[in-house]
Amino acid sequence: MNSRNNIDSLKPFFEPESVAVIGASRTPGKGGYNAIENLQRLGYKGKIYPVNPNAGEVRTLKAYPDLKHIPSAPELAIIVIPPSQVIKTLEECIAAGVKAVIIETAGFGETSKPGARLEQQMLQMAQDAGIRIMGPNSVGTINPSARFDTSLGRLNEMFLPEGDIKEGTVGFIGQTGLFTGVFLPLINDEIGISKIACLGNKCDVDESDMLEYYGDDSRTKVIAMYLESVKNGRRFLGLARRIIKEKPVIVIKSAVTAGGARASASHTGALAGEDRVYDAAFRQAGIIRARDFEHLWDVARAFVHAPLPPGNRVAIINLAGSGCVTAVDTCLKNGLKIAELSPSTKAKIKPVYPDWWQVASPVDVWTAIEASGFEAAYTTTTRAVLEDDGVDAAIVIMGAIDWLPGKSVPALFAGIKRDFPGKPIIAITQLGDREIFQKMRRGFQDIHIPCYTSDEDAVFALAAMCRYHERLKIVG
Repeated sequence: MNSRNNIDSLKPFFEPESVAVIGASRTPGKGGYNAIENLQRLGYKGKIYPVNPNAGEVRTLKAYPDLKHIPSAPELAIIVIPPSQVIKTLEECIAAGVKAVIIETAGFGETSKPGARLEQQMLQMAQDAGIRIMGPNSVGTINPSARFDTSLGRLNEMFLPEGDIKEGTVGFIGQTGLFTGVFLPLINDEIGISKIACLGNKCDVDESDMLEYYGDDSRTKVIAMYLESVKNGRRFLGLARRIIKEKPVIVIKSAVTAGGARASASHTGALAGEDRVYDAAFRQAGIIRARDFEHLWDVARAFVHAPLPPGNRVAIINLAGSGCVTAVDTCLKNGLKIAELSPSTKAKIKPVYPDWWQVASPVDVWTAIEASGFEAAYTTTTRAVLEDDGVDAAIVIMGAIDWLPGKSVPALFAGIKRDFPGKPIIAITQLGDREIFQKMRRGFQDIHIPCYTSDEDAVFALAAMCRYHERLKIVG
């Protein structure tokens, strides 16, 4: 097998034994400084070689004037220098025996036709030498398990106040550097990351390469992607059909309008295809399509924290009758069915209500709260519906209110979740106090119940899981 087509050729991007930062800087805030600082702060165990002809030392590390003076060839080189110097530096990387290169420099195919020609030159050089290139215009990779990060922002200040990345099971592939700067802090505590790859202009390593790599990666259980284009549609869809048998693939495909396609070309130099073609192809391959980043993480959160539902029959437990109506509408629009509760299930629920109340599906618990209190109302109804053979999942909706002073509301559901490991519980916490909401959301997350702020977000995620499970049944 050609070494460039082997997924092992991508390993140096995530767990290199050594890395050279070409364009290392002694000035805090500059990319060549931040890259080294991040590696040191995260505790990367490999060797770090700063390359700067005008510095003897960078952040206590010996600096080298060029690659020729480094005692042994680094596995990975990170290039952070002006565009005019990149081709010459790439030649030096090849001569030194570097296995993989991340070009974080911008100013190539996304800006001009001459820049695009330079990208083709880079690709030819990589193919002739048998090395791999990520970029240009990339912010590289992150691998929490190896304490490895090549991004140029300062994790301890700009992105993650605590300067750490939570290890998890979601692998992200994208054409945007915004992930490390904007989205990572938002999801770091809620989901956890296995690996991140920001591809930039994709002169060499593309979304299919990374999809194949993540498909084979034991730490990655869920694959999330942001794509503006697909270089090789046939290969990408073929890989997706195979990989979804083991792990879900969730994709945002942007550049869906003519204006978006033009913006994509100026961003990464890519050409975007017709959206309806992508939509049909994704459905046929079993890819879950998210409409924006919020939905991407909503779906990923569900796959991380909840089991696959055995079917699409949903029991809704809501704080008010009007909320029951809107939740039903949202479920039906997304292809879910409202579960019919059996007479025995209704009999189990009845004791928390006044004698005159008739239990129905969906379950309006407000009267039960007035009669029996919050804890009895929610735990009794949730447990009862999950015991029902006609229920595949439960959506539990409540307000962000201090219902139980001194007690954690999410903790009430820990035992229920443990007793029904094959049926997902989806929490929705609406309205009320923001601080209480954040506390409740963290609490549900700690017991692996995904928590959302709206019916639409929760139902979209649950419906995606149902469709994925149905697909698995078909493909075996």
